[in-house]
Amino acid sequence: MQPSFAVEKTMGRLAKWLRLMGFDTLLETDYPKGMFARHIGPERVFLTRTRRALGSHSAFRTVFLHANDPMDQLAEVIKHAALRREELRPFSRCLQCNEPIVAVAKAEIARAVPDYVLETQESFSRCPKCERVFWPGSHTTRSLEKIESMFKNV
Repeated sequence: MQPSFAVEKTMGRLAKWLRLMGFDTLLETDYPKGMFARHIGPERVFLTRTRRALGSHSAFRTVFLHANDPMDQLAEVIKHAALRREELRPFSRCLQCNEPIVAVAKAEIARAVPDYVLETQESFSRCPKCERVFWPGSHTTRSLEKIESMFKNV
């Protein structure tokens, strides 16, 4: 079973990277105040940098991260959760709302993307919840390279 995470509000960039890698990742700021803990099931690992959160969320599997930098935090998560490269499903989740994205035909999104993108890209995906449209771009290659380097360095 692929690991899933719950990330406190101070680590939004870490949550984005975990989602980018394909991990189901809840982010505290996506929920009204006081509602986040209700959504953390026993299968999730709660990631925090706040010592007081260690006690208040003691019912969950909790990992305290020491690093300030999101990439260093990600390295800590990779080590602690023993994540393997084979578990990754890069660009399979919406970075905004965490929903799995689905492939869509070019014709379905023609009005939702810039003309240049429509002319130069063939592969598109969309989030069924927030309807954001995704396509491979130069950021895709850079992100994948960064992820690969994370696994080489861990």
